[in-house]
Order: sequence, then C-alpha cells, then structure tokens
Amino acid sequence: MRLIRSEFASVRRHQNLALDFAPGLTVIGGANESGKSSLVEALHRTLFVRAASSGTAVQDLRSQLHAGHPQIKVEFETSDQHWTLLKRFSGPSGTTQLETKGQVALIGSAAEDQLAHLLGVDEILNSRQVNKTLPSRWAHLWVKQGESGRDLLSLSHDHYDLNNLIECLEQQAEQSLQSPLDQRVHSQLERLVSESLSSRGVRHQSELWKRQEALQAAKERHAESLEQLQDFELSCEELDRVEDKLRNLELEQLPELRRQRQRLLQLQEALQQLKPLTLQQQQLERSCTTLRKLSADSTACQLNLANLGRELQALETTCNAERNHIKKAQQRSEELEQQRQNLEEQGLLLRQRKDRDELHQRLERLNRQHEERQRLTAEHHKLNVAFNNIEGGTAQDLQQLNKTREELQAIAIRIESMATSVLVESADQTIAIEGAQLKEGESCEQAGVFRIDVGEQVRLQISPGEGTGLAPLKETQKSLQIALKAGLKKWKASSLEEAQQRNEQRNLLLQEQALIKAQLTQLAPPAGQQAPNLAELRLQLDALNQGLPSKDLKTDSDHEKELDQCRTHYRKIKDQSDTHQKQVRLLEAHHDVQQKQWQQKLLQQERLKAEQKQRIDQHQSLEREVGSLEQLTQSIETLTSQQRILQANIQELRQPIPSSKNSDPKAELETLDRLEHQLREQRHELGVQRGALLERCESLGQSDLHSAVAEASAKLDLATQAEQQEALLISARSHLLQRFQKARNDLSQRYSNPLKSNINQVLQPLLENPNEGCSLSYDPQDGLKNLSLHREGTLFAFNQLSGGMKEQLNAALRIAIADTLKERHGGCLPLLFDDAFTNTDAQRLQGVLKMLQEAVSRGLQIVVLSCDPDPYKSIANKVIMLD
Repeated sequence: MRLIRSEFASVRRHQNLALDFAPGLTVIGGANESGKSSLVEALHRTLFVRAASSGTAVQDLRSQLHAGHPQIKVEFETSDQHWTLLKRFSGPSGTTQLETKGQVALIGSAAEDQLAHLLGVDEILNSRQVNKTLPSRWAHLWVKQGESGRDLLSLSHDHYDLNNLIECLEQQAEQSLQSPLDQRVHSQLERLVSESLSSRGVRHQSELWKRQEALQAAKERHAESLEQLQDFELSCEELDRVEDKLRNLELEQLPELRRQRQRLLQLQEALQQLKPLTLQQQQLERSCTTLRKLSADSTACQLNLANLGRELQALETTCNAERNHIKKAQQRSEELEQQRQNLEEQGLLLRQRKDRDELHQRLERLNRQHEERQRLTAEHHKLNVAFNNIEGGTAQDLQQLNKTREELQAIAIRIESMATSVLVESADQTIAIEGAQLKEGESCEQAGVFRIDVGEQVRLQISPGEGTGLAPLKETQKSLQIALKAGLKKWKASSLEEAQQRNEQRNLLLQEQALIKAQLTQLAPPAGQQAPNLAELRLQLDALNQGLPSKDLKTDSDHEKELDQCRTHYRKIKDQSDTHQKQVRLLEAHHDVQQKQWQQKLLQQERLKAEQKQRIDQHQSLEREVGSLEQLTQSIETLTSQQRILQANIQELRQPIPSSKNSDPKAELETLDRLEHQLREQRHELGVQRGALLERCESLGQSDLHSAVAEASAKLDLATQAEQQEALLISARSHLLQRFQKARNDLSQRYSNPLKSNINQVLQPLLENPNEGCSLSYDPQDGLKNLSLHREGTLFAFNQLSGGMKEQLNAALRIAIADTLKERHGGCLPLLFDDAFTNTDAQRLQGVLKMLQEAVSRGLQIVVLSCDPDPYKSIANKVIMLD
C-alpha cells in the first residue's frame, strides 16, 4: 500500500488542505501548533475508524475554528490498483465511499469491509472500540509524536502485527525449518489430541469422554446399590427403636402421668383451704403492727413537742438581744460614713492644690528647656558654617590619596631594584655608557633604559627587566602621579599631610555637631508625643487658680504632706466604716437566720400537734374496729395452729412430686395436660412411622441387595480400568505433541534471525563497529521480546539506552518489520515518523538519513513530519511546508 494524495476539510485547524505524497520520502515541515499531528491523527482515523462513529472518535477531529463536519479524502495504491477513499465524520449519519477504476463505488458498511480487507485488518473500528483498539493499529508503521522512545516489542502483539509477521518469516524460512514428514506427524498428533481434548478440557463425544461417562455411570450405580443396602439396614434399626418407644410410652409414661394428676388435684384443694386462713392472719398482723406503730409515734411526738417549746423560748430571747445590737451598730456606721465624706472633700481640695503646684513647676521647666534648645540650635548653626568653610573632598577621597601615594612608593622601589650594573672585564675598543667612557676593570650602575657605545660603529640599548617590565612601571608611575596631583587639587592642599589636617578639623566639627544633636534629641519630647503647648498649660494653671479659694492661692505650703495625712486618715476611717458595715451585715444576716429558724420551729410545733391529734383519733378508731392489742394477739395464735395442720398435709402431698414443691398446682396440671397430649400425638406418630418402616423393610427385603452391591463393584472396576487406559493413551499423545512442539519452538527461535539481520542492515549507518548490532528473542506465548543492542562488547537493554538511541533502534525495527510485511500489502507500506527524532543529535542524524534512504531503496514509502525539516531536505523527494 502506497499513499498518493490526501485532502482535509474542517479538520481541527485546517479548513481546506491537500497533500501529495512522493513514492519515496516526503517531508512535511511546520512550526509547533501548525497542525502536523492533526494530519497524522486524521489519516489514522480515516483508515481505521468507521465514519458513522460518534463520541470522542469524531469529536477529536472537529474544528473549533471552521464550520462543517470533518471530511477526509485519501488516495492510495495497493496491488497495482488505485483506490479513492472518502469519509465524512458526522456521527451516526457519517458516510463512507470507496472506489477504484472499473468497479462500482462501494458505500457504507460494504466500503468499510472492503477497506478492512485492503488494509489487512479484521474490521474497521466503531465508537466502542476506538479507545481500546485504535492505538494498536499500524503502531509498528506510524510513530506518533512522543512515542518514538517507547519499546515496541514490550507492547501487546497487536502493536506490531505479530501473526502476519510470523507467517511471513515462516514463509521465508519454512523449507529450512520443517520437512513434509514433520508437518504430517505434527498434523496427525494435533488431530489425535484435538479429537479427545479441547481448550476447555475433554472434548464432547470423544472416546475418552465416553469412557469417563461410563465410569461416572458405574460409580453412580455402585453408590446407588450401596445406598439401598445401607437404607435397608438403617430402616430395620429405626423400626426397632420405634417399637421400643411405643412400649415405653404405653406401659410407663402415660400411667405415671395419671398418678401425678390425682395427687395434684388433692394438693390444689388443700392450698385453696390454706389461702383464706393466710389472708386473715396477714390482715390481723397488719392491724396489730399499725396499733404498735401509732403508740410509738404518739410517744415520740410528745417528746418532740416538749423540746420544740424550749427551743422556741431560747430563740425568742436571742433575737431580741441581736435586734438591739444591730441598731447600735447602724448608728456607729452612719457616724463613720459622715467622717469619710468630710475627708474625701478635704482630699479633693488638696489634690487640686497639688496639681496647681505641679503645673506651675512644669511650666518653669519647659521654659528653661525652650531657652536651652534655642542656644543649642544657634551653636549647631555656627558649627555647620565652620564645617562648610573648610574646603576639601570626602573621607573616601582622602583614603584613595593615601592608597595612591603608597602605590607610588612601591613602584619607585621596584624601579630602583631594576638598576643594572655594568663591569668591563676586558676590552680592545673604547666603551662609553651614555657618553661616559669606561676603562678595563671599571664598572657603573644605570637605572632605566641606557645606551652603550662600543668603538665607533656599535651602539647597544639596554632595557632592565628583559625589556618588558620597566616601561609599564614608568607608565603606571606617571598615571599615579597625575592622580595624586588631581586629588590634592580637589582638597586645595599642597601636600597629603595638609589634606589630612583639614579632614581631622572637619571630623572634630562633625563630632561637636553630633554631640549637640544628641543634646537636642534629649530635650525633644519622646517619640509619638507632641511638644507641650505653653499657652494651653498657662490656661490650665489659671483655671486651677480660679477653682481654689483665695486663701489657697499660695504655693509655699507642703500640699503633698497634707495630702498623705488626709489619705492615711481617710483610709483608716474607711476601713473602720467598712468593718462596721460588714459587722452590721453579719448581724443582720445572723438575725435573719435566727428569725427563720424561730418561724420554722413554730410551724414544726403546729404540724406535730396536728399529727399527734390525728394519731390519737386513728388509734381509737382502729381499737373500736378490730379490738385491743391483746385480743388481736390471741386471734393470730389460733389461725397459726390451723395453718400448721394444713401445711403438714400439703407437704405430704408434695413429696412424690419434686417439681411441684414451689410451683402452682394449677400450672402443673396444665403442664401435665400438655404433656399427655404430646404423648398421645407422639404415640400416633410412632404408629405411623412403624407402619411406614414395616412397609419399607418388606419392599427393600424382596431383592438380594448384597449381590447387587458386588455386581456394581465389578462393573465399576472394569469402567475404571477402561478410563485409565484411554486417559493414559491421550496423555502419551499430548506429551508427544508437547515434545514435538518444543522441538519446533526451538527451531522457531530462528524466526528472529532474519528480522534481526534485517534490523542490523538498516541500523549499520549508526553503528561504529560492523560486529555491533541488535538482539531480540521469540517466544511462542509472548512473541518477539527483549529488544537490546550490542555496543563495545556489552549488551544494553532497551531501557538502558539513551533517548536518541531508543528512537533510532525503534525506527530500524519498524523499517525491518515493514520490509518483511510489504509483500502482503502490494509490495509497499507507508512508514510515518511524527517528530520521531527529537532526541537525536546532529552527528547521528546523518546516520538516520542514510537509514531512511535505505528504507526507500527497499521499496517502502517514508513520511517525516518535523518542526525542523532542513536536515531532511537533502534526501527528500518532496517537501511540504505548513503555514
């Protein structure tokens, strides 16, 4: 299959777009968000999703910018036939049309089925299958954005079309892996095993199934015969037990119940005679108890009344005395309160005098502070003028001048240390240094650059420091001298010492200014407070003087001492007043308590008198009704003797019935009636069971059950042997088939060799050593797996590779798979890479280009989508740029 052309209408950001694909390599470039991945998704869904799908299958293709339903047209070629596919995704009303030259156009489901046949898939997906199955369709051919670094072989078989791939590999290696005899043996074994076994177990109606069914029937017949024999024996035993129960019930249980019933009737009659005697005795005893209690309560009440009379007389005397004491205390408390008020008025007058004196002193202190601030402000102004009159720079400028002079001194020392000493050891010509001749044995020292004349034609220039260090030192010295003069000029001083002296004068003036500022700060009001207004303070002083009597305007008296004496006397009087008031309140409270107690006891006396009268009346009435206490005692003794006689008779009747010792005879009679009824029903049920058991024993005893059990056991043994023989035969065939399949699977491992060799050929431009290459394995259950790479003698698993190498190895694997499968798709398959090499560096990208060229040379179609299409343009057959 080869893509030829595609047209997109109202697909995401594309309103109308047409793409023509080259037979070889097509490059589609564009910036991020230009819609490259949208084209890949639209093509993918057009090929594999039904047009009548709904939900996310269609919503993901809809455009938010352009009106209309998504419509995609794809032209492709397969098996030398040119097909045109047109799909309009509009939900359930979506349409599909597939046509080729010379044939009637197909629409709807027929078109979808034909498309599935052309693509080599089972079916075109509907809405429910999109999320689950769509990602695996052509996942081995089309690398979507962000999936290039994922191991393809670690996914399910559907992601790389394992079944078709293995069939293609088998066709390539069938002659070398299998012989016709092997195929016939394998087919025969599979047929024999499949006749007896299926994926869910033993096959229905097979020979083994028939033997198992016969064995199961023999087991059931054997179990049934055993069950009949056991049932007969159990029925005989149950019949014996039922007859024993019937004899016991008729001869023992029912006669015993009748004897107990007679005795309970006699006991019930005796209890009925005892009950009225007991009630009469209890009534007499209650009357006797009531008389005794009334006599005792009357005596106690008389004593309480006498005690209450004495207590009431004592409380009345105490209350009168407390009432007089309270009056005296109240008078004393009023006198102390009057003294306290007088002292309070005197203290208020003394506080006003004190406030006046303090305000007067504060005004005087504030006047002095104001004068001092004015003096300090004038002095600070003078210092500021003197500071401004001293010319010069800042302290940093002076520090820089000192540093410059130190650097000049250091450079001068370095220049002097570079002086050169010249010694004439021997000479046959005249030697002159800067015009001064030197004779043999003489020497001289020169600093800086100097010249030596030897004879008349030779002149040498000597530069100390090898000719490189002196000149920079001179330049630095010159620049430092200029900087020093400029600094002194700024200070208007002739020397550095004069500048330092001026700086010291300025520092001294700054210190004096700081001292004056500190004094002014001390005189200033605290932070957050305003300076007091002298005029307002004078008005307050005048107001205080007006509020005082004229005789109190003098300020020379000691108001503080008088105020302290007044306060002391006030506190003393107040404490005495408070103490007296507390005593009054305590006396009043105690008097109230005594008064309440007197009233309570008075009420209690009246209540006891009423109760005493009531008890006397009740005692007299009860004696008239039932008699005196002696008469009641005699009647109780008579009733007690009669009760003893009846109780002895009752005790004698209860002896044979232990359960009736403390229970009601009537309830016992009801229990006996229920028990007798139950025994009669039980006798009836046992009779019915006895008849049924007799009938069952007669029915089971007509045949020889022991012979039937022996015959069933023999048939069971024969069926077991037959089933075991057939199962053993099937097991042997299965084991032989497994061994044969294992041998075939061992050979099937060679399926991976052609694919591995194909991958290595494609990957060779990216490998430094020809001996390096990929590795993979094949498992009949898991398929292809364990994709890895041999590098420098070490095997690296896929997840151990770098991001770029993962992309390259994945691309080589997909090219090899497509090359293997292409014959099933008309000799060509389209490979699509959407930003699949984002982690590949520029150097290895050249190897990737060669790998893509190799894929094109094998007849495959390559489509590359990239944000940076420039590297691919050199090998592309067609370049398309998206705006």
